[in-house]
Amino acid sequence: MMKNYDNDDTFLGRWIAGELSDEELIAFKKTETYKQFKLINRESQLLDGPDIDVEKALHDVKQKLKQNKPKTIRLWQTITVAAMLIIALGVFFNSSKTYTNAIGETQTIVLEDGSKVHLNANSSLSLKRFFWSNNKTVNLDGEAYFIVTKNNDFKVKTSKGIVKVLGTKFNIKDRSYFELKCYEGKVKFSQLSDASSSKILTQGMQIIIDDNLVEDVLFKEESPLWRKGVSKFDEQPLHLVLEELTQYFDITFDAHNINKNRLFSGSFNHNDLDLALKATLIPMGINYKIEKQTIILSE
Repeated sequence: MMKNYDNDDTFLGRWIAGELSDEELIAFKKTETYKQFKLINRESQLLDGPDIDVEKALHDVKQKLKQNKPKTIRLWQTITVAAMLIIALGVFFNSSKTYTNAIGETQTIVLEDGSKVHLNANSSLSLKRFFWSNNKTVNLDGEAYFIVTKNNDFKVKTSKGIVKVLGTKFNIKDRSYFELKCYEGKVKFSQLSDASSSKILTQGMQIIIDDNLVEDVLFKEESPLWRKGVSKFDEQPLHLVLEELTQYFDITFDAHNINKNRLFSGSFNHNDLDLALKATLIPMGINYKIEKQTIILSE
């Protein structure tokens, strides 16, 4: 007689491993239990984690059930195992998927609804691994340019507040200071330190938060310059320029002997460290010496 899941301790393990006979598989597919286990197995394959000996795990659980309730019907043992797996998957369903860029790396992420996130160097973006379309919220650490599909309840969480999308194109930089630029449509920004107030930004409007000071600024560029491999500064402190250089080049600065609060106006390209150093430091009258990955600055 054909063995099945309610009288064969190895049945589920052999099914997941694809080792059932044609007769066993056909009979199993006709049961309601098959539908539940098919969902569990399919979703579990999407998860990253340690290798699990499914057959052994099922055997161990069943052995414990036998010891505690020797008269329990085997079918209910199987249902109990399924319930335990569903609970475990509930934890995984609430887990996050994270995209991370190293120094100098960029990538484009296409989300379920067709929205695009251009993630800048040394940045990360995380979102719910499952059922994200039911709550379209992402978490950003670093910098990213968002192109969001219209009529979309899309939110971005940052260290300074939440950006709610009312339009389509915007850039967020969340590093030692916070910067939000709206390139198209409009966005709503709610600051964490003052949740009762919010600001609406339309095309060409920008918010900068530095040391909890909020500044409203206008700009004219049509898209983020970092997408073109350029960083540009307009009378910004030198320490922000040095920080920006470390996002694109694997270097550190020894800046103890210079005034890092001096203002700099200019730009540098992301593809050549030597040219970037010359473009930013020489105009400021700053000397530099390279020792391995450290740039030692002096005036």
